Amino acid sequence: MDRLDASAPAPGEESYFGKYRLLQQLALGGMAHIFLASIDGPDGFSKTCVIKRILPEYASLEAFSRMFADEAKVAALLTHPNIVQVFDFGKIDGQYYLAMEWIQGAALDRVLRHAWKAAFPLGTRVAVDVGIAVASALAYAHAKTLPDGTPLSLVHRDITPGNVLVSRDGIIKLADFGIVKSTVNHERTVAGVVKGKYAYMSPEQISNKDVDHRSDLFSLGIVLYEAATGRRLYKRDTIEATILAASRAEIPPLFEVNPDFPPGLERIITRLLAKDPEARYQSAREVHEDLERFRVAQNWTSSGSELAALMATLFPPDKTGRHSTAVPVVGSLPGHTGTSRTPGGPPDSKPKAPPRREEVRPPSPAEEEISISVTPEGGNAFPWGIAVAAAIATVGSALFWTFVA
Repeated sequence: MDRLDASAPAPGEESYFGKYRLLQQLALGGMAHIFLASIDGPDGFSKTCVIKRILPEYASLEAFSRMFADEAKVAALLTHPNIVQVFDFGKIDGQYYLAMEWIQGAALDRVLRHAWKAAFPLGTRVAVDVGIAVASALAYAHAKTLPDGTPLSLVHRDITPGNVLVSRDGIIKLADFGIVKSTVNHERTVAGVVKGKYAYMSPEQISNKDVDHRSDLFSLGIVLYEAATGRRLYKRDTIEATILAASRAEIPPLFEVNPDFPPGLERIITRLLAKDPEARYQSAREVHEDLERFRVAQNWTSSGSELAALMATLFPPDKTGRHSTAVPVVGSLPGHTGTSRTPGGPPDSKPKAPPRREEVRPPSPAEEEISISVTPEGGNAFPWGIAVAAAIATVGSALFWTFVA
């Protein structure tokens, strides 16, 4: 079972983490927990935010603490309406933390699961809204410079449905720059280490080759394919099969999935998913402009009202009228062995009791994060080093949970 967090609010108690009043635990993982929190001030002032808090035993690990600090430094440079805002970064009682924007809604992976279970695919219109928002965020992030004008050269490396947050107002935001590659942390990028999620990696990323901003565009193409069709693109029953499918970058023709699929959108997604980076769009700005032109040609509005209506249908308020809080999947955290949750939203004046601890199992192998050392593979060969290391990691994780559960 997952560890008990002695600092989480207990029934009838107020719990503080520095200046933050903890209201509710939203998600838990092997190395970090996420809380809904509040900053309180005079005359009834209260600002709600989300706290991502690293456990003390990992804050003492130099490599991990540097990586978390890098995430904070990159996030501090990014201010965009489609990127989750980071307000604060610090260390309290040996625990590093990030204070982030509070968003009522759900991560896109959760939206997709609910839609698939309800046999209610999101469809092309919602996929285009997602694509325009994420492309806008990436265009801004990819072009961002340091204060002295030095290019940030940012590559997110983790564009997945779990890191695309959808508010109940239909606003879409990109989250979690935890494994970003940039000039802020480039000197600490170790050759032979692959980071990301199997089913959303570009061929060059999964083969441990050098990646640039075009890798993020390939990952965005996977997200749009899945949102538009209601089908997974590269996820398979085994790690090895998922890696092989992603490295080959083969795409089932969209007109075969849906004979009525709009040819204009098929062209955009197919170009995003080109195996050769030179054959893809060369910038997120190009993607954004092409998607905008397609939406205009379809006479679709850009108000987000349709997405807001979809969120209201898929995620109605609970019995108390509360809505869920959208947080990035905790699987994005290095070393994750937990699960994410998105319980009810607007905080009352009193902190909530923490949810009862449940047995937590690792995510399915095809969904786990890779952060392993391998020997770079060349050409179009299957990346056996990644597959073997991933399989060993998965077996070890399964044995661990067998004996501790």
